[in-house]
Amino acid sequence: MEKISQVIVGIYQTNCYILKDNGHVCIIDPGKKAERICAEIGEDEVVDAILLTHGHFDHIGAVDDLVKYYNCPVYIHAGDEELLRDSSINTASGFTATVSSKVHHFHEGKMKIGTFEFEIIFAPGHTEGCTLIQYKNHLFTGDVLFYEGIGRTDLYGGNMAKMKQSLRLIQTMNPELIVYPGHGELSTIDHELKMNPYL
Repeated sequence: MEKISQVIVGIYQTNCYILKDNGHVCIIDPGKKAERICAEIGEDEVVDAILLTHGHFDHIGAVDDLVKYYNCPVYIHAGDEELLRDSSINTASGFTATVSSKVHHFHEGKMKIGTFEFEIIFAPGHTEGCTLIQYKNHLFTGDVLFYEGIGRTDLYGGNMAKMKQSLRLIQTMNPELIVYPGHGELSTIDHELKMNPYL
């Protein structure tokens, strides 16, 4: 039975999610505070991967420390790899973080990562490589979709026309999906279809 823990980290109160199922773990968007994230993971649990919904500094700050500790692979959309390496384009505030670890790229559709099988959905708009990560009835939306809101489109790689396309795709998704956004409180697709002005 899967279990999801939430650790809120960093200057922008980023939601890092720790997805566990059958003794295996995926860490989603570890923005900062590697030690707090590690504290949520048991010594007998195996970290299969770190998954990044996009490459902004507030979602990647603990990646290298966690890779050193767990020796696990990192996944991101190819379109956002440049953000991981260049602190001048992955921030809006002067705060910085980069990733030097090797990364693997998501491919769209069903994707097996470690013992997990995800549905990977590309959703550009906030950045060129924004990715929705679905596991069973859980949808990790990063900064594409928030509780009654959406992510900014005025940063590097942002594009409002592409965001609108991504939102149209979200409108077709199962209303029962639970939404785990990059910031703020959890939601459901059903709630967002009814209450989110952008949908």
